Amino acid sequence: MAQRTADAEREVVHSRFEQEARSRILLVEELIQGQMLELDALRRFISLESELTRSEFSSLARLSDRIPMTVAWIESVSADRLDAYLERMDYYYHFRYHLRRPAALLASQVAKPPRHFPVSYQESSVPEANLVGVDTAYLEDRVRAYERAMVGGVPVLISGIRNLDDPGDASGVLVVAPVFHEDAGRGVTDRHFGTLRGFVTMGFRLSDLVQWLSTVHQDRPGMILSFRGDADPASGSAGPMIAGLSYTDTLALADGAMAVTAVPERIDAWQPRPTAIVVLLTGITGTVLVAALLGTALYRRRQAEASVERRTVELRGALDALSELEARWQFALEGSGDGVWDYDIAKREVFFSDGWKSMLGYTRDEIGSGPDEWVELIHPDDVAACRHDLMEHIEGKVPYYENVHRLRCKDGSYKWILDRGKVIEWAAPGQPARIIGTHSDISHVKQTELELRETNAFLSGLLASAESVAIITASQEGTVTLFNRGAEALLGYRAEDVVDKVCPTLFYDHDELEAWGHWLSAQAGRTVHGFEVLKAGIEQGHFASERWTFVCKNGERRKVQLTLSKIRDGEGEARGYLAIATDMTDYLRAVDALEQNDRLLQDLTANVPGVIYQFLVRPDDTSCFPYISDGVRRVFEISPEEANRDARKALARIHPADIEEVDASIRKSAKQLVPWVSEFRVRLPSYGERWLRGESTPRRTPDGGTVWHGYISDISEIKKLEFQLREQATIDPLTGAFNRRHLESYWKREMARYRRQEEAFSMILLDIDHFKTVNDAHGHDVGDEVLVSLGRLLRSEVRSTDVVYRLGGEEFLVLCENTELDGARRLAELLRDQLRQRAMPFPGRVTASFGVVEVELDEPMAQAFKRLDELLYLAKANGRDQVMSSPYESAL
Repeated sequence: MAQRTADAEREVVHSRFEQEARSRILLVEELIQGQMLELDALRRFISLESELTRSEFSSLARLSDRIPMTVAWIESVSADRLDAYLERMDYYYHFRYHLRRPAALLASQVAKPPRHFPVSYQESSVPEANLVGVDTAYLEDRVRAYERAMVGGVPVLISGIRNLDDPGDASGVLVVAPVFHEDAGRGVTDRHFGTLRGFVTMGFRLSDLVQWLSTVHQDRPGMILSFRGDADPASGSAGPMIAGLSYTDTLALADGAMAVTAVPERIDAWQPRPTAIVVLLTGITGTVLVAALLGTALYRRRQAEASVERRTVELRGALDALSELEARWQFALEGSGDGVWDYDIAKREVFFSDGWKSMLGYTRDEIGSGPDEWVELIHPDDVAACRHDLMEHIEGKVPYYENVHRLRCKDGSYKWILDRGKVIEWAAPGQPARIIGTHSDISHVKQTELELRETNAFLSGLLASAESVAIITASQEGTVTLFNRGAEALLGYRAEDVVDKVCPTLFYDHDELEAWGHWLSAQAGRTVHGFEVLKAGIEQGHFASERWTFVCKNGERRKVQLTLSKIRDGEGEARGYLAIATDMTDYLRAVDALEQNDRLLQDLTANVPGVIYQFLVRPDDTSCFPYISDGVRRVFEISPEEANRDARKALARIHPADIEEVDASIRKSAKQLVPWVSEFRVRLPSYGERWLRGESTPRRTPDGGTVWHGYISDISEIKKLEFQLREQATIDPLTGAFNRRHLESYWKREMARYRRQEEAFSMILLDIDHFKTVNDAHGHDVGDEVLVSLGRLLRSEVRSTDVVYRLGGEEFLVLCENTELDGARRLAELLRDQLRQRAMPFPGRVTASFGVVEVELDEPMAQAFKRLDELLYLAKANGRDQVMSSPYESAL
């Protein structure tokens, strides 16, 4: 009897200890898995956003209210994008963001990493934790984890680390989840730094987890929990000896696992009561007394039976305690807001928690315990995927079952559910006996995803529906990806006939495309043809706005004003090409017919736009408008009556800079009786400065005066376009400097001024040294930045009367008005020194070689440039970075 009692007591102690340890470990697992779900929801949201703002991260990052932890967003930033990243952080942090190395590495000398992993945002419940700005690229263990997460495409676990917010504690655990661009593929080859956006991380300390468990179970016998990373998933409980009382279980976390071992804090709290010894002594005493007295033995027997009855009561109390622990565990699960299910496959029974049922709007008694109750609620479209994912887990292909599907609620609506579970008992290999899992309502996350998709669809639809302009986008490989209604109307193709099927070059005039190809090939030193022509032109900035001929489906040719540019994502990476075309055919035809229309206007009535008038100049030079149409109210902002009386009020509207020329043209027309044609500006009280065009035919009056019949029209918009076209034709689009076409016309005016005022002018020709090396080492984008920087330097250092030209490539010219050779040379030396000191978009400096000449009166431009080229060649030959000049030497 004593032996049986002792065995029963040991069994009770082991059962109590195992149940208590299991309940604590389950609480840990529930807390960790709940936070993993929050981390995954945050990861999914970020993957759908083109740019994550600081406020969005703060509102979405959810911390545990049980233990201190830190959730952070760590971005992947290449070295060439670091400046853009810091500029964005300055915006969000109001210039208080500071990129820094980890505190432990501040005093050490470490190489600058090729790629940065700075902490952009954080949410933390750890006191005084501030990791914003820390560049984790300097931490080798973090970088290895980042690479593992990026290649695997799944969250990874780092355990046993010292957290950045508390380096003194080595019990840190960090989970790193990768975030890729939304359009990145799912294959292994699609997961690389080019598609990676960054990582969301969750960090906490196991010491805080142990302290929380001690607080929750402070009314129970104490336990010591220890954690060990990289645990064997097959580990189980320890042996049954009291002296070695312990329990070990495995927690799956990200791509790893942790073994959790529980041992008693005080062994005496779990020792069985000394009832066995008492029973043994009683038995011995009874045996002795039996020899002496049979009645005494019977009394002892009843005493022993009473003792057994008391121990039975105690055993029942222990079982009640176990039930209480199980109820507490159930309460903890229900309090998390998730539903719990427990599927006993052999019995075909499923336990659904009250939270599971209430999540769908059902009461406790409205859902039974059969598996069909569950399957019938799954959306028909999701059943196959659920079964597939479950079989993946049962067959051992994945460590746990996970699926996102829709469940029908009591009111007939559907909720999006994150369903996760794990087999905990096996009847035989490949035959699960019991599966336990949870349901989490993620409808709010799915709603956010839906709203983002709807927003993107709306923007795409808005772009596609534009009809006034043709919008065509192409992939980097040269396939049409968008063909809007405007493009359909212009070219006659349907979108479904060209999207993902043809190259944009189909729409371009072959001769124009080939001509650009020859020119770009000469510039690049290699053959450029087909779609490469458009790409190369965009790269070099030639197609910011150009006139092209589009060939329609029916063969018709349409003139368009075309703007070509790159499409970049939030990280500045090129994703394709954009073409925006405005049909100019009808406009150009209208311009060609303008003069004919102007002559026809002489016969139109007063309600034709513009002014139809009769203008009279008397012999005494007084003037008036005997007849003028009502359009004078808009063109001159005076009434017809005021113009009838005296023409001076209308003439007073003419711009002061144009009045002399207008007056001279009127006098010439009156004297020679030739048609009067003039374009001039007026200043109006309401509409400001406007351009007008007047045409009329003179006739002599009997008293010797002159009368004109004609019209005046507003040509402000035509002039605006004319100036824009003239500017496009004479200004280099990259640097803003004038081009050679402008120089040819300006040379004649400058030489005429020289001849008229006898004031010489000089020219400075400069060429950047080793510019090809800059392009080869740093890329053409950096080379373009160098050219832009030089253009700004030249315009800022020369006088307002001097003119800066870009003649091609890296060659610039400064035409210095009213400047002799010595003055031009001093200016060249100043420019050379300023260029050497100017910061460039790469380490190092840029120099240039200069040639300076003073132009002689009536010297041909070709002769002057020949002298400049010879001096520039001499400067290059003598070692570069110098100024060469010489006076003019006549060939006679």
